[in-house]
Amino acid sequence: MRWRELLDRSVEERRTLLCIGLDTDMNRFTEEDRSEHLDLQFEINREVIERTHKTAAAYKLNMAFYEAEGPQGLTTLKRTIDHIKSIHPEVLVILDAKKGDIGNTSRAYARSAFQHLDVDSVTLNGYMGRDAIDPFAEDPDRLSFVLCRTSNEAASEVQDIGSDEKLFLTMARIIKGWNDNANLGLVVGATFPDELGIIRKEVGPSMPILVPGVGAQGGDIGKVLENGTNDRGGNILINVSRGIMFAFQKNEFKGMEPGEAAEIASEGYADSIRKELESLDRW
Repeated sequence: MRWRELLDRSVEERRTLLCIGLDTDMNRFTEEDRSEHLDLQFEINREVIERTHKTAAAYKLNMAFYEAEGPQGLTTLKRTIDHIKSIHPEVLVILDAKKGDIGNTSRAYARSAFQHLDVDSVTLNGYMGRDAIDPFAEDPDRLSFVLCRTSNEAASEVQDIGSDEKLFLTMARIIKGWNDNANLGLVVGATFPDELGIIRKEVGPSMPILVPGVGAQGGDIGKVLENGTNDRGGNILINVSRGIMFAFQKNEFKGMEPGEAAEIASEGYADSIRKELESLDRW
């Protein structure tokens, strides 16, 4: 399984569980910035990648911020993926697309992600059932993270439904049952660390979990690692997007270039992860 080799090697060599989200929201830049740099989205991505790759076990690209820029944005998405794979092929590349539809449509989505964009991993929405997931899971070299307990504030409206057992836990059990090729993981938000612990116990130590919500959304790294890691501290990726990508817009990094601020911020998150794992004796 190529995805497993990539993930294990990057975690071991870099001693990090950090996934950096390249959520390059162009609305956060001024019109002047965009007019002076016609290729600004790719330039920012390239600069951040080059300054952060030593602390990144994975990069995650949220498709929405590239689709929002029209054809040029989709070109930038592909160029960014190709750039990572050509310069840092040892790093896992995740497409945050949250796809999931009837079988033939999912098959087309899978072909787009794995053949044309050539990512190592995708995020999926499994609430339509197994036929929405199977076309992605057929390739053992690719990893799919399926939504389970998300980090947004309104998640509980749906995912906490149930009296004896909450829907998110039922979903975790169902996804575990779909995992015939051992290449499915879960998306579980850092803002719900107790639920993360419940889910980890249900699915076991070997299923990868992608954890968004640290940084701008306020998730606690220590609680995530305590509840979400296995005994060796593995099979979890902690994603930070805005806290790294747009660190240069924070007062503490005022005057820095985006790449420089991202490097310092990513090193800070990586150090925090290492220290927490050491304190838990899981490193």
